[in-house]
Amino acid sequence: MNLSARIAGRGFSMVELLVAMLIGLIGMVIIFQVFEVSEGIKRTTTSGGDSQQAGVIALYTMERDIKNAGMGFNDTTFVGCDFIGYDSRRATPDFPAAGVTMKLSPVLVTPGASSTVPDQLAVVYGSQPQAVGSVPLAADMLNAVDAFNVTNPFGYSPGDVIALVEPGTNKKCSIMEITKITGNQIFHDSLGGYSAGGSARIARFNKAGGLGVIYDGFGTGNVTRVFNLGNLYNAAPGKATPLYQPVYNVYSVSGGSLTVASQFVLDSTGQPLSQAISDNIVQLRVLYGLDDGTADATAPNNKPLPAAADGVIDRYVDGAKFNTLAATRWSALIAVKIAIVARSIQPEKPSPGRTTCDATLVEPPWAATAWSVAPFNYNTRLDVSASGDPDPASMNYWTCYRYRVFETTIPLRNWIWKAS
Repeated sequence: MNLSARIAGRGFSMVELLVAMLIGLIGMVIIFQVFEVSEGIKRTTTSGGDSQQAGVIALYTMERDIKNAGMGFNDTTFVGCDFIGYDSRRATPDFPAAGVTMKLSPVLVTPGASSTVPDQLAVVYGSQPQAVGSVPLAADMLNAVDAFNVTNPFGYSPGDVIALVEPGTNKKCSIMEITKITGNQIFHDSLGGYSAGGSARIARFNKAGGLGVIYDGFGTGNVTRVFNLGNLYNAAPGKATPLYQPVYNVYSVSGGSLTVASQFVLDSTGQPLSQAISDNIVQLRVLYGLDDGTADATAPNNKPLPAAADGVIDRYVDGAKFNTLAATRWSALIAVKIAIVARSIQPEKPSPGRTTCDATLVEPPWAATAWSVAPFNYNTRLDVSASGDPDPASMNYWTCYRYRVFETTIPLRNWIWKAS
């Protein structure tokens, strides 16, 4: 074997090793750059899909509930009063709690205190299939525990939850539970048991001594109406869950989720049952849609000559404005406009050369954004700046995430088919 062959068989030279390492390093840099881009695309795509799913679930759930709003009390002349009631199963039986408003209305919007605070939406409806209208009291009550004399008790039965409303007065609406019906008399006893749904029951919504409100009947200027909101115990054969319970659901955004609190369904601690519907929801805005003949730029597609009660939305107003309108606003209400903001699960990394996130630099817009300034000054901004860490350098700051807005207008079917 000659010398050159022996030298060639000794392996790579230092230069060759350095060149090989350089090529390998260049390859690794390229691979990691491609991986970074791919991982960013995957993160964005996955997060976008997750936020879309969360928003669709949230909007679908609310829409399904809102379509039932007003069932059982759609005599629009007699609504808008504040509820007062008693529930023996609650941790604090008298409801609502101090500072909390519950109204006999298909929907109730509680506007957020600022642009960063989401609205709340209460949805109310009865579930009694046989009594969708009200019946008047045939005689005055003498005290708060008197039985009710009604003109016709058809469709009413023990275990039904009823609401009493005296229009044209400042009296609160009362929630009570029927324990017995004799002729045209409806009893709401608080002591002893009664039979409903095939079993012995103890009245849940009847307070000893009554609620302190006495209602007037025929022969007075304000005849009280009785609405049937549904039965607490009647269930389908073989089923434990009642079919016709009244519903008072409050939707709100809490802890990055859309939640619903059911006021007539309690948890083990005696509090209204609260459940998370959809995660990664950070903002909620709700507007009333009115058919009152007052047209403005908030309903640009209405008729050139708008008229009240023609079935066309003439304007949208926020909760604060709605509360300043006359009592007839309830009869003009035909729809609600909703916007839900879903946020991506994963934060985005800053763009090359930046030290802070720039995935989203402006708050999400929707159709009603323009109404947040003069002349309307409505609370319509989808301000999500409070949904993350307050430090802009944090990867949890609001600009690190992507947002998707889901908005729709939902007609209040039972309210449109109103009895008055």
